[in-house]
Amino acid sequence: MRMKNGKNSRRNHRQKKTGRGRIRFRRVLIWTAAIVLTAVAVYLLLSLIPEDDIDVDSLLQESSTIRFETEPETEPVTENPVPRPDIDEQLLTVNEWSRPGDKVDSIDYVVIHYLGNPKTTAQQNHDYFESLKDLQDTYMSANFIVGLEGEIIECVPPGEIAYASNDKNHVSLSIENCHLDDSGRFTESTYETLVHLTAWVVCEYQLDREHIIRHYDVTGKECPLYFVEHEDKWEEFRDEVMNYIEECKEAAKS
Repeated sequence: MRMKNGKNSRRNHRQKKTGRGRIRFRRVLIWTAAIVLTAVAVYLLLSLIPEDDIDVDSLLQESSTIRFETEPETEPVTENPVPRPDIDEQLLTVNEWSRPGDKVDSIDYVVIHYLGNPKTTAQQNHDYFESLKDLQDTYMSANFIVGLEGEIIECVPPGEIAYASNDKNHVSLSIENCHLDDSGRFTESTYETLVHLTAWVVCEYQLDREHIIRHYDVTGKECPLYFVEHEDKWEEFRDEVMNYIEECKEAAKS
């Protein structure tokens, strides 16, 4: 019995020793793996650091430039909801008498006129403005002329001075209108086009109702005659301009 117990004791001792050896071996493997992983991580971090001969300032400047070029504009771009009318661009020759070529200070007003010359067309009046460079007897022009059939001729580009509104020339855009008789009343086609053109100008230059004015409101001249003699029709015209703008905004949303 003693011998048997001795053999069992030695066997148990060997088993315990073997178990401790395995535990130590596993610990060595774990520590070795940890050291290897740490070394790899340090290598990767060091590889990300630029060498001494790299121009770090140039890299930073280049990166900053790229970000600047790709950043979106901070100022919102406002689109005009009113469609641009069909405009026939026939710019006057730059000259002292009808198109000086000078820039306006701003566009704060759209000024409505009538030509005071019954039955003449937009083209005839444009050609008269052009002829002033040769006649040299008066200063006269307009940015736009609306004809008897609703056609539009651009004589002086918006943003340039036209000789139409006296001391408001440098802060306004002018629209002349043809008419059939001495009453100065516009044809239906002229009126409808004038509403649409005025609405487009108002939105294009972010004006409001009170900045739609008559030549009469600048100098007291009875121009446009029909809108001076019929104040209610003038207010109705401005209302129609603003209503058309709202219709265009609603259409743009849908």
